[in-house]
Amino acid sequence: MKIVSFVAASSNSGKTTLIEKVVRILKERGLRVAVIKHASKGFAVDQPGKDSWRFREAGADAVMLVGPDEMALMKNISREPDLDDLAVMVQDIDVVLREGFKKDEGARIEVFRSGVSGDQPLCMNDRSFRALVSDVPFSVDIPRFDLNDAAAVADFIAAKL
Repeated sequence: MKIVSFVAASSNSGKTTLIEKVVRILKERGLRVAVIKHASKGFAVDQPGKDSWRFREAGADAVMLVGPDEMALMKNISREPDLDDLAVMVQDIDVVLREGFKKDEGARIEVFRSGVSGDQPLCMNDRSFRALVSDVPFSVDIPRFDLNDAAAVADFIAAKL
């Protein structure tokens, strides 16, 4: 299983749009793809009044929804899961794309958008990045892809990481 994180210095850099395109391309190539999004400010999946919401409100530590074609697990956690914890949950997957997880080590691709992400990419001062995806050219020692070239990013993920 390959695990790749897409990170950026700030929101609205284009990470989600890029990941969405890369997922489609990798799926067309027959790969099984999972996406794990880091929600640093928390999130709400359930709708008030629905059974699963009521179970959580009643104090259940975990609630799993199972349907004919999908399932979802909501679980209280005492710490944010690490990469190994998350990988166990998606064992039947070929590629895991993570959005965020900026501070985690591992295969990270930076997404940089001019006017949004600051003056220069994070990878200019951090050699641990594997690639840069940006809407403007930068001279970097790692592969750089245009923000609109999701196919090249997908090729890189499939071949290099």
